[in-house]
Amino acid sequence: MKALKFALVLLVILNIFAVVSAEETCAYFFYGEGCPHCGKVKPYIDELNQQPEVNIQIFEIYHNRENAVLLNDFYESYNVPANSRGVPTVLINGKYLVGDDPILDNLETELIKNKGVSCPSLVNEGATGVTGQSSSTNEFGGLSILTVTGAAFVDSINPCAIAVLLILLSALLASGEKKRALKAGIAFTISIYISYFLFGIGLFKVIQISGVSYTFYKLVGLLAIIVGIFNLKDWIKHGSLGFVMEIPRSWRPTLKKLLNKVTSPIGAFLMGFLVCLFELPCTGGPYIVILGLLAQRTTQMQALPILAFYNLVFILPLLVVTFLVFRGFTTIESADKWKEKHIRKLHLIAGIVMIALGAVILSGLI
Repeated sequence: MKALKFALVLLVILNIFAVVSAEETCAYFFYGEGCPHCGKVKPYIDELNQQPEVNIQIFEIYHNRENAVLLNDFYESYNVPANSRGVPTVLINGKYLVGDDPILDNLETELIKNKGVSCPSLVNEGATGVTGQSSSTNEFGGLSILTVTGAAFVDSINPCAIAVLLILLSALLASGEKKRALKAGIAFTISIYISYFLFGIGLFKVIQISGVSYTFYKLVGLLAIIVGIFNLKDWIKHGSLGFVMEIPRSWRPTLKKLLNKVTSPIGAFLMGFLVCLFELPCTGGPYIVILGLLAQRTTQMQALPILAFYNLVFILPLLVVTFLVFRGFTTIESADKWKEKHIRKLHLIAGIVMIALGAVILSGLI
C-alpha cells in the first residue's frame, strides 16, 4: 500500500513537472516596419518562435498607434532611460533589451533563464535591461522627414497663401510705411502658422477620438492622388472643369476688400485667422494626408513636433516674400507677375509630389 501511495505521489509530481516544462515562455517584441535595426533582429525572432515552448508576441509600432502607445507605457513603467528608447525592443519577465545587438546577444539566454514565465506586465518595479543601437520609436511618427517635408512643400507653394500675402502687403505699402508692412507681413505669417497648427491638432484629435484612424489612414493615399490629379488638371488647363486648386474665384473680391482694410500688424495678425477659412479648401489636401498618417501611427505628444515642423516649412515662402519686398529685391507687382507666370508649373510640381505620395501610401511603403 505504501509503495502504491509513493507511486501515485511520484506520478503527480512528474505530471506537475511535465505541465511546467510544457508551459510557454512569453515575451514581447516591438519593431518598426522599415527600421534597419529591426530588420536584423526579426528573422531571429521568427526562428525562436518556431520552438514550441517559446511564445514571442510581435507588435509593429510605426503603422499601429495602439502598439506604439503600449510600448511607451512599458518604457514608463520600466523606467527605461529616455535616450535609450527605440526599436527593436524585447520585454521578458521585468527585463528589457533595446537594440539589435542586446537582443541577438542576450535573448536566447533570457528565454532559458525565464522558462515558463507569463507575458510582461506593466506593473514591474525594479526592471533591468540592456540597451544598444536602435531606431527612434517615433522616427518622425513613422514617417520619413522627406515625406513630411515634401507634403509641407507642396502646401507652401500653393498660390493661395502667397496671393493673399501680396494683397495685404500691397495695401500696406500703398500708405508708404515700409516697416509697418514688414511687421504686418510677419504678424500675418505667424497668425497663419498658429491657425494651421491649431487646426492640425484639432483634426488629429477628431480622427483619433472617432476611432476611424485606421480607415482614415487607408483613405489618405487615395485623397493624395485625387489632390495630385486636380493639380495636374490646373497645369494642363488652368481653371478647367470650373474650379481651381486655389481660393475659389467667387471668394476673392470679398477677401480682397477685407485685406485692404488692414492698417496695422495687429489687424494683419487677426486677419490671418480669418484667411485660414478661405485657404483651407485649397491648401488643406497635403495637410490632411499627413494628419491621417500621424493619427494612425502616433500619440498626440509625438505628433506635436511633427506638426510644428510641417507648418514651419509651410510658412517659409511667406516669410521669404515678405523680406524680399521689404529689402527691395522685388516689388509687389513683380512678385505677383512671377506667381501668375509660374502658377501652372507650381500646380505641376504639386500634382507630381502628391500622386507619388499617394502611390507610396497605398503600396504600404509608409
